[in-house]
Amino acid sequence: MSSSILLSLCAGCTLSPLPRKGEPLAFFDIPRFTAEELELRGLIIPVELVRGRPATDLEKFRDEADRAHCPCLTLIQDAPIDFMLEGDGAAKTLHALMRAAKLLGCSEVAIRPLLTVESSDRVVATIKAALHSVQAQDIDLLLRPMADPAGDSTLLVETIKKIGGFHIGAMPSFAHAAATGEGLDALRRLAPYAGAIEVSIAGFDKDGVHTKWDLDGYVEGLIQYGYTNKFAINWEGKTNWVAGIEKARDRLWQLTGREDPVT
Repeated sequence: MSSSILLSLCAGCTLSPLPRKGEPLAFFDIPRFTAEELELRGLIIPVELVRGRPATDLEKFRDEADRAHCPCLTLIQDAPIDFMLEGDGAAKTLHALMRAAKLLGCSEVAIRPLLTVESSDRVVATIKAALHSVQAQDIDLLLRPMADPAGDSTLLVETIKKIGGFHIGAMPSFAHAAATGEGLDALRRLAPYAGAIEVSIAGFDKDGVHTKWDLDGYVEGLIQYGYTNKFAINWEGKTNWVAGIEKARDRLWQLTGREDPVT
């Protein structure tokens, strides 16, 4: 059965040199390369890719992405936000991310809250206030689980429920699911709230099997569970990132029941 899941690229890999080129892609060439060479149809933009750039650069990048039919979908920050320690700084960070997301044309911002039972109430209060601010207009906020150590997916779900509303969700990852020891169960717990799921790719063996977790089982299990949103391919390997993403894309096409990209 064919799935309508959109395949997108976590664009952090583009900060690494292109194989055989010795230097990374030019900033404004990323959307065209993603659409034409990688045959993916959306971009997840890491903060590191746009940090320090003027608003005009972000707007030009958005225009290039639209022309390439590879829109900017989500602005993502990997560094955890400590809502207890940072206080008002956490709210300022959220507002800055939302402003940058709008310039890029993203409809989502994904963050990794430093989430514990003790910090949960502060996280809920700060995010509720941020989502009611002017900066949050038309922006969804996706919460990512902590990676090292692996965060509690149940606590993340409870926090999302406490925040409530239509503009809060989750962005789970395959790497986090494997680190919890729960695998597919952790993904399924967060899938109903997921604006996107990060398909973490560490590499493939000579037989084309993913080396660190059950890529096929996770994807098939999510499709059977009814997940229909976005997959964001995130290259975490050490070898040729272009070849690795192409292998991941081809396998995802097979697993989702189509051999051609979404058009």
